[in-house]
Formats: sequence, C-alpha cells, structure tokens
Amino acid sequence: MSRFTRQCTFERSPDLAAPEDRADLTLAMAFASDTPYERWWGIEVLDCNPESVRLERLNDGAALLYNHRLDALLGHHVPGSVIADGHAVRGNVVVAWAADEGRTIALIAGGHLAKASVGYEIHAVIEQSTTKDGKSIERKLDGQHFGRVLSRCQRDTPGDLAAFRRALDSVAGPLERAADTPATYRVIDWEPLENSLVTIPADASVGIGRMADDEPATPPAAPAAPATLTPLEHKSMDNPTPEQLAAMERAIHDKGLARIASIEAMAKQFDSFGVADMAAQAIRSGTGAEDFAKQIMDHVAKRGTPWTPEIGMSSTEARRFSIVRAVSAMLSGDWSKAGLEREASNAFAEKAKAAGIQRQAENSLFLPMEVQKRDMTVGTTTAGGHMVATTLRPQDFIELLRNATLLKALGARTLGGLVGNADITKQTGAATGYWLSTEATSITESQQTIGLLQLRPKVLGAYTEISRLLLQQSTPDADMFVMQDLAKVLGVALDAAGINVGGSGAPVGILGTGSIGAFTGTTLGLAALLDAQVDVAGANALSPSCAYLTTPTVASLLAQRQRFASTDTPLWVGNILEGNVLGFRAASTNQMPAATAIFGDFSQVIFAEWGALELAANPYANFAAGITGIRAFLTADVGVRIAGAFSASSSIT
Repeated sequence: MSRFTRQCTFERSPDLAAPEDRADLTLAMAFASDTPYERWWGIEVLDCNPESVRLERLNDGAALLYNHRLDALLGHHVPGSVIADGHAVRGNVVVAWAADEGRTIALIAGGHLAKASVGYEIHAVIEQSTTKDGKSIERKLDGQHFGRVLSRCQRDTPGDLAAFRRALDSVAGPLERAADTPATYRVIDWEPLENSLVTIPADASVGIGRMADDEPATPPAAPAAPATLTPLEHKSMDNPTPEQLAAMERAIHDKGLARIASIEAMAKQFDSFGVADMAAQAIRSGTGAEDFAKQIMDHVAKRGTPWTPEIGMSSTEARRFSIVRAVSAMLSGDWSKAGLEREASNAFAEKAKAAGIQRQAENSLFLPMEVQKRDMTVGTTTAGGHMVATTLRPQDFIELLRNATLLKALGARTLGGLVGNADITKQTGAATGYWLSTEATSITESQQTIGLLQLRPKVLGAYTEISRLLLQQSTPDADMFVMQDLAKVLGVALDAAGINVGGSGAPVGILGTGSIGAFTGTTLGLAALLDAQVDVAGANALSPSCAYLTTPTVASLLAQRQRFASTDTPLWVGNILEGNVLGFRAASTNQMPAATAIFGDFSQVIFAEWGALELAANPYANFAAGITGIRAFLTADVGVRIAGAFSASSSIT
C-alpha cells in the first residue's frame, strides 16, 4: 500500500507564545480538508465525512514527525481528540520539548515553522470524468491498485497524464473520457497515518510527495470493507454552524488536556517509582485517568518501596539479629553483646534520615526490613500484617485470641515505603453529552472534575510486655513471641482503621467515608442485600471481586434466614467465618462494629505506610515484677479511592 502526503497549515493562534521552559506545546491543527486539490494526474478530493476517514491510528496517539522522517519523532496526537466533521479532519497534537530540547517549539512559537503535511493511505476512490459528448461517468477504484499505478507513473513517467490514464485503465478497465477534461478522484475511504511539521511542503506540481515509493515501516492492518457509497449516493452530514464547531473543538480539546494533566500529575506524585514510561504510554493510548490510577496502584504495590529500605543484611545476619538481645542492651546501655543489632539499626537510621523518611527517637531501635521479612510473611511491610506460622511450645506462653484481619485478604492494597505525603488523583465527575434540539443549538461545555485521595502520615503504636526471665533467655522462640505479638497488634489496628469511622489521630475507614451507599438493616433480607449490589453497580464499581463483610452474629442471622419463605435457601451459604451471599464472597470478623455490614470492592481501600518499625523499651512498666514494656511505632494511613464502591448497613436486625 502506497503512502501519500498532502500539505496543510497550522490553526495557529496569532498570540501563541512559547510555553514555560521544558514544557510541551499543545496545538490545534486541521490535518486535511475536502477542498479540491489539483494534482498533475487530476483533481483530488479527500472526503472528510466521518464514515470516510479511518481515525483509529491518530486517536491511538499516532506520531507527529518532522519532514515525514520515521526517525524524527516530535510528539504525538492527543488520543481521542481527532474528528472528521464533514469538511475537515482536525484535532490536537502535543509537540514534545524533549524531542530536540525545545528548538521546534521555539520555531513554532516564533512563527518560523507553520506548515504541516499529512501522510495517508488510500483504500477506495471514485473517479468522476466527462465523456467526449459531455456526459458524466464514474467508477470505483481499489485504493491499492490506484496507489500502485500512481507510484509507478510518478517514478517512470512523472507529469504524463496520458500514460497515467492508460496505466489506470489497464488495471481497472477502459474508460472513454474526454482528453481535455481533468478527472476528479474523490477519496471515499482513506486513513491518516501520521502528520509532519515540514520545512518545504510537497510540491503540488509533482503531485504526491516523495513518500509515494516508500512502503510503511510497519505494514498496516488489513483494511476493513471499503466504503460502498458512490458519489451520487454519498450524502454529506448536516453542516455544523461555526458556534457548534467551536464548541465541539473546545470540548474535545479540554477533555483531552484534562486527562493528560491528571495522568501527568499522578506520574509526578509517584515519580520515584519509575512510572514515567507508563504515563507516556497511557497518554498515547488514550487510557482514562481512572484506569491509569488503577495501573499505577498495581505497579507501586508490586514494585514495593521506592527508596529501598533494605540495608544489605545477609540472610545469616538477619537470622542472628535478636530483638530480645537488642532490648536488653537498650535497657542496660551495654551493647557489647548486641553489636550486630546496634550496627544494623544505625545503618537503617542513616538511610531513612537521608531519604527523609523518619528520624530515630532517643533510646529507640529500628528493626531493619530484612529482619521483619525474616519474621513475617507479610508483616507490617508492603503486603500485609500476618506472621509466618511458627510452632511454639505450649508451655512457653498462652497467646491471646485476636480479631480476624480480613481487609487485605479481601483485596485491599498497600503502598509501602512512602516518602512525604501521598496524593492519589481520582476522577470525581465526568463530562456530559448533550442532544442538540436544533441545528443552531450550541453544545453546553462540560468537563471531567478531578479530586485527590490524600494520605497523610499517622502514627500507630503497639505495646507488649515481657518478663525479666524471657529477656534473659534470648532464644529464637523469645524473639518470635515478641515480634508476633507486636505484628498482630499492629495488623489488627490497621485493619480496624480501614473499616471504622475513625477518631482522634486515627485514619478514616470505609464507614467514615462520605458518599458511600447505604442499605437498610431492618429485618435484613434479600431485597436489602440486593440493594447493596445495586448501590455499587450505580457507581459502575460492581465487579466479581466485590464481597460482603459483617460480624459473626449477623452472619449467623443470615445463615438462618431464607431467601424465600418455606424453602431451604439461606441468604448466607457456608460457615459463618467464610461463605457466599447472593453470588458474592462473604466473611465475618469482630473487627466490624456490632450489627453492621459492608458490601463493596475492597481493592478500593488503600493502606499507606512510611518508614519501618521503631522499637523502644521501658524497664519500669512493672518494676516490682520485673516486667519490661516494649513499644512499637508504625507510621501509616488508610483511604478509600472510590466511595461509590461501597454500601453499608447498620442497626441490622
């Protein structure tokens, strides 16, 4: 398939100024029009009705080039911004500062570079001619055949109209046309491939540009069925008024810029996670801001901490590290037997201070990440809050029974190792479509609205007490007991924060988030449980990963309550810890307030964590009994990305 070029001119504002240093430049351009264009071989008309122009490539962020050179990338088309309005193909392009350190942008702003050329492929043409006796005749031509003939004639017999017509008739059949009457070739199916800023546009006297003989670097996809309308059947769309056209252009322009600005803001916020390429790809491919937010959350969660909190401890050193020995040294001030622990804590403290993460309190100890990973499968780091299952002797201690922590098991995500405040962009409103009552009606301008999920460092503390005898033991079992207790306390507290209303110094969880849905809890039954699903579906957040979360008491109630009277069809199927309600997973925990239930997509709950565990010891917790208190601090926050992804009920009966 041959590639053609055609000159066009910027729609350039006369007061266009150079953008801020290192900033990209966005331009509105008309890429092509249906104005007849005289070539040496006839008059070419590019049909600009929507059904005649294949815009998929441009609206997928196709390249903006320099002089049609495939190795001279200047920028891209704003995805989704290109339209064919019946008379022209127009849209927005972004000229990248990084392409040549701003030289092209400066030339455009100064008015020195003002010409462009569109590169396109032809898929179907209607030839319109006049016979010797003055009758109008026409025929449809395959674009591939037409392009090959034109390329060959351009190479072998440029400017020879008779030779071109003979070659065309040889592949399409003879046509008795008047020799002195130019034919019109109406391109009714064509595909723009790229647009180029050019110093010298294609010479109209030689017709197609110098690209005609070149094959595309990447073969195009097989064309869809070509247009079947002939010029006589081809009806143009109603001509838009200038006001309508301007309103459409503004809406497209504003929507595209708002999406790009939102993606760039998120990429800047998480720059240390290496998301620049992800953002560029999202902009090129037309990815929405909300979808990009999900991508970036998944990327950050998989990648882990951006500042690499590990200090380089070997697995052997991590196994040798003793929390009990470190606590004993803190209490006595004698670190002679805890040199490894002191050195590791100091190394982490220096690294955290340099990264601006957290500063060490007086007479405290940092627990290096390698040690936390040794003792926890998910612990208090990026992935969760549970300990490795370790068997201890029954005579060692009797462990407390704690509430089940379920939010992360239901899909809640964690951002670990954060630096500074975390602001996650989210879409809070969408643009609106309008029907036009008359041809003269203007489109009401609307655009997306963008908000922020603000995550701010909050301090979570955990406290446990150990005996003087246990401190003297300094065994792996003693270490495991201390770490397991602290980790479970922290895990329970974080999980509860993700559920509950919040309070003084505590994060706001699902139940405290404004604008979540609600379903009635009075005689909770089938209708109300379905209402919860309808609530979430109304926010376009219903997905197979949604779940019900409630208390064991409510789970028991639903397990005894039938969907339909006098049948064995309980609302809750399964045991009261883990079951199924109306096709969705269901779970229960005492973390939930009494007589309360939540339905929703728990992947919209975000746990944010800064720094690492900091331990401090108090030898006077119970002086008479020789009990030492150990305090752990973790800096964290919880937020809900999309409030509409949840519906809750209280006072369930």
